[in-house]
Amino acid sequence: MVGLLAWLSPAVAAKDFPGSPERGKALFKQCLACHQVGETAQNAFGPVLNGVVGRKAGSYPGYDYSHALQESNAKGLIWTEDLLTQWLHGPSDFVRLYLGNPKAHSKMPIMVEDAQARRDVVAYLGTLAHESSNMDTAGHDLSMVTTAASKEVADLVAKLERVKLDLVPPPMLPLHDQATTGDPKVVVVELTVQEKKWVLDSDGTAIMALTYNGSIPAPAIVAHEGDYVELTIRNPSSNLMEHNIDLHAVTGKLGGAALTTVTPGNQATIRFKATKSGTFLYHCAPEGIMTPYHVTHGMTGVILVLPRQGLTDEKGNSLTYDRAYYIGENDFYVPRDATGKFKQYSFSGEDLNDWVASMHSLTPSHIVFNGRVGGLTGKDAMKAKVGERVLFIHMQGNRDTRPHLIGGHGDYVWETGSFSSPPLKDVQTWFVRGGAAGAALYTFKQPGLYVYLNHNLIEAVEFGAAGHVMVEGGWNSELLQSLYHGSLKQ
Repeated sequence: MVGLLAWLSPAVAAKDFPGSPERGKALFKQCLACHQVGETAQNAFGPVLNGVVGRKAGSYPGYDYSHALQESNAKGLIWTEDLLTQWLHGPSDFVRLYLGNPKAHSKMPIMVEDAQARRDVVAYLGTLAHESSNMDTAGHDLSMVTTAASKEVADLVAKLERVKLDLVPPPMLPLHDQATTGDPKVVVVELTVQEKKWVLDSDGTAIMALTYNGSIPAPAIVAHEGDYVELTIRNPSSNLMEHNIDLHAVTGKLGGAALTTVTPGNQATIRFKATKSGTFLYHCAPEGIMTPYHVTHGMTGVILVLPRQGLTDEKGNSLTYDRAYYIGENDFYVPRDATGKFKQYSFSGEDLNDWVASMHSLTPSHIVFNGRVGGLTGKDAMKAKVGERVLFIHMQGNRDTRPHLIGGHGDYVWETGSFSSPPLKDVQTWFVRGGAAGAALYTFKQPGLYVYLNHNLIEAVEFGAAGHVMVEGGWNSELLQSLYHGSLKQ
C-alpha cells in the first residue's frame, strides 16, 4: 500500500481537483455497457457500483471478481475517490502496483485517459448510495419468487408430460411434430454458453465469438403454442463474460433476460408459456452497448412456436413440409488495424473498445449465413428433392434483410413470422425485419443448384450473405427449356 500511496501524489489526488458529479453522470452513460447503478441494479460485465466509494474492493455480492481484486480484497483495499481515480487510469497497472505482482491483471479492459473525465466519473460514483435492490446476495430476482412458486401453476405444470428437446446445429431443426393433440407439454431446453475462436472466411479472419452451444447461429428451439418451455442457461467458469437470454416469444422481464443473467460458473433456469405462435428471435441482452456487442459476436437464435394444429393457409387448410431449414443471418464488425488488416484477439472482451468503434460505423465487415462466408455452400449446402415442400426460417438480429430463392419462390410466406396471420402467396422476395425471423414454404419443381440469398446483392456477393440448395430429381421441360444458344441469327 505504501508504494501505491507514493504513486498517488498530491498533484493528482481527486480532492485537489474536484470533479463534477453532473458531468460525471453524463460520462457514465458510456460505462453502462458494463456496470449498472440504481435501485434495480444487477451485476453485469462488471459489478454493481452503488456505494462503491467506501466499499471494500472485490466485495459486491454475486460478482465473479478477478484473482487480482480477490487478493486486493484480502489485503483490505477500500475504495476512496483518490484510489478509484487511479484505478480508472489503468486497472491492470493499479493492481500490479498494489499487489507488487507484475503478472497481476484486471478483467476491466477499459481505461480513462482524460484526467478530468476520471475525476468527474468518480465524483458521480460518490453520490451513489447503497441503493436497495430486488436482488438477493446470489443475484436472484426476489420480485419473481411468489409468482414463480405459485401453487396453482406448479400443480398444473407438474401434471404435464416433460419432453427434453435434443438441440441440433443449424441449419437443421430438432425432431418435432408439425401438429399436436392433447395437453400441452413441458419442453426442456438446455443451452451452454461457449466463448471460442471462430473463423469467418477463407482468409482466416477470426473473432473471439460468443455462442450458445458452440454454433453461429444458436440452435433452433421448437415448441407448440400453449406448451411450457423450461430453459436452463449455463455459463461455465472457463468463460470470461456475463451472459443471458432474451427470447422474443416470452412475456415479461425483458423476454427472460432479467432472470437469466449469469456470470461465469453459474446457471439459471426459467419456465415460460409459449402463448403466441410464430418464428421468434432469441439473443443475449446484457444491456447497454453489451447487447449489440454480444449479438454481433454470434449470440442469436430462433424459437419456432408452431400452432397446435400445424401451419395453415389463408383458408385454414393444412400446410405441411417435408424438410425444414433455418438460416441465421449475422453481421460482424471485425476491427482493422492501421494497414487495413483485420485485427486478431486472444480472449473474449479484449476487442471491446475496437469493436464498439467499428459498430458505430454501421458498416459490417461480414454479413453471412450460418456463421461464415460460404457457410451454406458446398458440403454444407441445404438439400431437397423435386416435389418436396421445404420450410425456410430466416433470422436476422440487427439488420433488415430480403431473402430470395433464385429460380424459386415463396409459395407461402409469413413475412413477420406470425402464424396467426394469413400467409402471403407466390412471393418473389420477402422482407425480414431486423430483430425478427420470417418463414417461407416452397415446393421444388426443378432439380439443380438454387442460390438462396439476401437480395441486397452487394451484401450477398461482397459481404457473404448467400447459400445454396442442391435439389435432386428430373427436369420438367414444360416449366423451362433452352431453345437456342449460339451465334447471332439474321
